[in-house]
Amino acid sequence: MIDFSKFTVGNGALSDLRELLFLTLYQNPVIDTLVTTKTGVKTGDKLDFVSDLGDVGLHASGCNPTYSNINISGIEKEWTLGPWQIANHICYTELENTLGEIALNGGTDITYLEDTPYWDLLMKLLQQAIIEMFWRIIFFGDTTAKNIADGGILTAGVNKMLFTMCDGLWKRFTSIVASNSKQQTVVTANVATEKVAGEGNTTVDKVTYNAQKTAIRQEGYAIKLIDTLLSDADSRIFDLPEPSIYMTSSLFKALRSDVVAHYTKATMPWEQVAAGVHVSEYDGVRIVVLDIWDRLIKKFEDTGTALNNPHRAVVCSPKNLFVGTDDKERVATLRVSFNEETQYNNIFSTAKIDTLVGEDALIQVAI
Repeated sequence: MIDFSKFTVGNGALSDLRELLFLTLYQNPVIDTLVTTKTGVKTGDKLDFVSDLGDVGLHASGCNPTYSNINISGIEKEWTLGPWQIANHICYTELENTLGEIALNGGTDITYLEDTPYWDLLMKLLQQAIIEMFWRIIFFGDTTAKNIADGGILTAGVNKMLFTMCDGLWKRFTSIVASNSKQQTVVTANVATEKVAGEGNTTVDKVTYNAQKTAIRQEGYAIKLIDTLLSDADSRIFDLPEPSIYMTSSLFKALRSDVVAHYTKATMPWEQVAAGVHVSEYDGVRIVVLDIWDRLIKKFEDTGTALNNPHRAVVCSPKNLFVGTDDKERVATLRVSFNEETQYNNIFSTAKIDTLVGEDALIQVAI
């Protein structure tokens, strides 16, 4: 829960928990603007698409033409949902001798926290944590997630169970480009190296934070990368609703610098359309800048010397990216209860989730 031992009781700065300042409480983007959510989904349910009729119109044969069958091709995907849960509890004794003690009730009611300022604060923090949870699962979930020491990409010490409930969209994207390399626009800045000290008096080339940052900021690099990304993308993507480039903030900032330098503009216009979602435009295509991707990569995919593909983008439509849940609502009900026997205040929520890309051909990935 909240570690109130970090704050000093009676320090004169805080007299009410409702006045507690959030040092870094990010407003996370609204996920529904970027994906299509399906509710009431079960494992084994199908997601079906009609693709096309194929080619028609042959050289005319005159009288008595030969008729061919109509063959409508389709795409079928299958949901495989995995369970997530939030299960936390707290006893009033955890707040004694901390700042949180000023929020406790008196007498027998001291054990009950749900009508206290502490609980108000806890619910606000929990709401933000749940929003970040869905971003983590939907985009970075991986049923085979491993820490770096075990041959994976998760930062040392990170609990892999935070990711293993389902394969997220980045896992889907990388699987698609592994099957068709033409759908990957390579971001060489992600594997940029610099000379570092080796054994003895030697130096070795190594991928580092600094090399990755320097490479993406090289003049002209980002604008060339995005031009190539758009050129590589299947043109049918731009016929879908709201075709967009979703990208990390690091890539957008580099692109903005290039656009300003290349076109001698004062800046590259952008606007906030939702909490944490910034939208711009390049070459007539909408750009959605997702700082949450940068934050999650830094938090969960850090090798200790470099980040795992910190500069990323995908050309897609939100109508081709799907999230499925078995719940009737987009977000499961949060159950709060008090156990008279244990005197614990309990918080519980659970549901199942999965992601799918509708038509694999209609994405282009820069990674």
